[in-house]
Amino acid sequence: MDQMDEDFEFRVVLLKIQNSLSDTDRKQLHFLFSKDIPRRLQDGGSLEDALDALQTLFDRAKISRYNNTYLIRGLQAIERHDCVDRLLSYQKLVPAEIIPTLPEEEQRNQATMILGLPPINKSERPTNQDILDDLAEDDIMHLPPETDKVSIKFNAREPDPMDFNSINLEPFEDSSHPWTEEYSKLLNLKFHPRNYQIEIIRNAIRNGNTIVCLRTGSGKTFIASILIKYYFIKHQKTNSDKKFSCLFFVPRKAIRLQQANAILDVNNLRVQICEDDQTIDQLIGVNHVIVATPQKFVNCLNKETIRLSQIHLMIFDECHNTSGGNPYCQIMKYYSCPSKQQNTTEKLLIIGLTATISAKDTNEKQESIEKNLISLCSKLACKNISTVCDKDNIDEINREICRPTNDQFQYVSKVYYNSYFDEYLKLFQDLIKNIKLHLDGKELLDGQEIGSSGFIGQIVLLKQTFERKGDMNNIIMCDYLSLLTKKYLALKNLPFDMVIQYILQKIEEYHKGHQQSIPMNNLFYERCKMELDKILNKCMEHPTTNSKLDTLVHLLEQHATENTKGLILVQTTFYAKSLCDYLRHHPKLKDIIKTTWIVGQTSSDHALTIHEQEARLRQFQGDECNVLIATDIVQEGLDIPTCSYVIRYEFVSDEIGTIQSRGRARAQNSSYYLITECDSMNHKREKKNKFREEEMEEAIDRWRTLDKDLFQRAVEIKTNSLINDWENALRVEMQQKAMLQKIGKKNGSICCRKCNRELGELAWLKKRNTIYFINNPEFFDNNECKLDSIYENFQENLIMGEVKCTCGNSLGGCQKFIDRPELGTLCALKCKQIKFKIDKQPPYIEFQQWSKNNRFEVEELEEI
Repeated sequence: MDQMDEDFEFRVVLLKIQNSLSDTDRKQLHFLFSKDIPRRLQDGGSLEDALDALQTLFDRAKISRYNNTYLIRGLQAIERHDCVDRLLSYQKLVPAEIIPTLPEEEQRNQATMILGLPPINKSERPTNQDILDDLAEDDIMHLPPETDKVSIKFNAREPDPMDFNSINLEPFEDSSHPWTEEYSKLLNLKFHPRNYQIEIIRNAIRNGNTIVCLRTGSGKTFIASILIKYYFIKHQKTNSDKKFSCLFFVPRKAIRLQQANAILDVNNLRVQICEDDQTIDQLIGVNHVIVATPQKFVNCLNKETIRLSQIHLMIFDECHNTSGGNPYCQIMKYYSCPSKQQNTTEKLLIIGLTATISAKDTNEKQESIEKNLISLCSKLACKNISTVCDKDNIDEINREICRPTNDQFQYVSKVYYNSYFDEYLKLFQDLIKNIKLHLDGKELLDGQEIGSSGFIGQIVLLKQTFERKGDMNNIIMCDYLSLLTKKYLALKNLPFDMVIQYILQKIEEYHKGHQQSIPMNNLFYERCKMELDKILNKCMEHPTTNSKLDTLVHLLEQHATENTKGLILVQTTFYAKSLCDYLRHHPKLKDIIKTTWIVGQTSSDHALTIHEQEARLRQFQGDECNVLIATDIVQEGLDIPTCSYVIRYEFVSDEIGTIQSRGRARAQNSSYYLITECDSMNHKREKKNKFREEEMEEAIDRWRTLDKDLFQRAVEIKTNSLINDWENALRVEMQQKAMLQKIGKKNGSICCRKCNRELGELAWLKKRNTIYFINNPEFFDNNECKLDSIYENFQENLIMGEVKCTCGNSLGGCQKFIDRPELGTLCALKCKQIKFKIDKQPPYIEFQQWSKNNRFEVEELEEI
């Protein structure tokens, strides 16, 4: 261990001791040390006075990291034996042969260097751009300010009139009536359906509620659009005086526009997108088809502003997402559960669309594919699936729908780095280990690999323990460990210097985020900055190499031309933005690729608004760029017929993701690659996914000849069991609400989970749907509200910025309810960042999610 590391460790020990002492303890120590410290410090008990006193003792060579006897005697005298033990434990680590035999003047110089605490800069304050991007997705989304906002509105054209009575629907319903190109023209269809698509359409009509199961790129949206038109025409022929309403659900907002345009192509339908600032009940009755995310409909059902009886048909795109608490499941509870069912004379129709019949739920993945299929059918109230069974049509789909032809494991190999990489990585590891050394409970991190989910998860658990104790020093150490290790694995996958620069930027933001200067924060900030700057300087002189990045560049050189488009899929938003910057400036690629990137709205690293997402998708679909780097936001549903290659860069999810991502490569002779290390976790996971995919194809083959009565009976049994489970869960939910009402409201306080400071009264807390907020002016006087330069509309909210505690902890989003301006500015609190004291007495109460609250009732905002 070098001199600098030893100095750093001793300073950490002294800071920990001083922070654990009370003002009375410090005053008693200063009295004992009165002969050796200035008189002005003898009566002081503050932390600042204590640090000045320590500096004086160092200057006068009364204490050093090799000789703590004077300090130990003082701590023993005031009976702070815990602090004595901490010092003695440190002394055991100091080499015995190092004895302070230097001349007094040199000892003083050494002492000055040993303490060397960074100055407290009281003038540092965070700016509006220093907002920490860690708002939780389950509470409120924080959107970054936009510089070049591009608003893309859906221009729904007025449908052409149609003579419904002149249209014979028998070709839809009976294969004995041929479906010719002339019939498609009579229906005013833009495209004539293929034979296998006509087979699916007829099966779906015969089955009623059904799941359309076809491979990616085979035209499921087109099939669904023709089915919508069939039911629309049928409705107009029999109930022309009543409005027809269809809801087309998409799992991600980014593909709303694409799907709406696809439905428009069948003509004669009034199609509208439910925008972020709209609700479905505003659009029902005036449009034939509404394209929306399922949560929009759940909100309306919960508020009782819409009834199922107003809807004739629901389309569930990517219906394999129907699991757990997904909004698709919430909708189906209203459809299937007696306790939620609304009185209606007839059931609306349900059509699911999917390319996979595997389960999303972890427990269901342990079951056979056949059971997964039965479970999916039961959730969507479907007794049958609609897939291609005719042999000629199977040949047609195999012939017409392209699949990648290459071996996806072609570039899965051993990864090579140069020697500089190993050197810099060790320096980074040493920094993490050095901070970990001073953390209370550090033994819980032993045995966990740095950067692993176990290591990071244990840091989170330790931090929660320290938050309950109000131990600010250990909280700060956990935060620095978290900042250093969250992107640790990226060092092995992305340009090393880019990752270090990002980590350093986050550490800068964290340090500036504290309104009050905290010695432990200053200490670790200076150490991290010094070490990371050292690594960056070395990187500039001797860059690292990474064979995975070289492989990616090679593949782009091989495939990227003016006439091709490629998709690079990555796991996180950080990877998407970093790879885009790297490839955009790579000397071998600058003249052959035009890149852009797309991620979701709620990322803590780099977020995009829905308008920015749609704009970038249009760039990729058009001629402005030929390489799109994206997270799984585009893995499902993105339609780019000219996409000729897909590269998954260190990103493998489940078999559903494998099928969906490969399906993006739709051009003739397309390619699909996985870049990862041989025998890595991603490599093993992808091999397992391929096996599950083969099982799915075999299950579909078996279903074609299966006794359908047996299958339907199995679905009925599963449906009854599922409804019973849903009903039990709903009863528990109602019991919890009743229990909270019985408990009632409580007097108490809301506190910062990080520093324990009281933020406001518990009585100030209110809720609206899933948003828990405070709009009391005193709350904003006590905390810091950091406003963005540009506000953003999101759903019914105006997102204005962020509210932070004086310790830098992000408390929640600063916003306004657009439809309730009288409430003024409010803070949508993040449950994970706060805790509560009932009757203002310990112990603290904490919840990871607002839905877990079982200790007090929160006032529900009355709607007007």
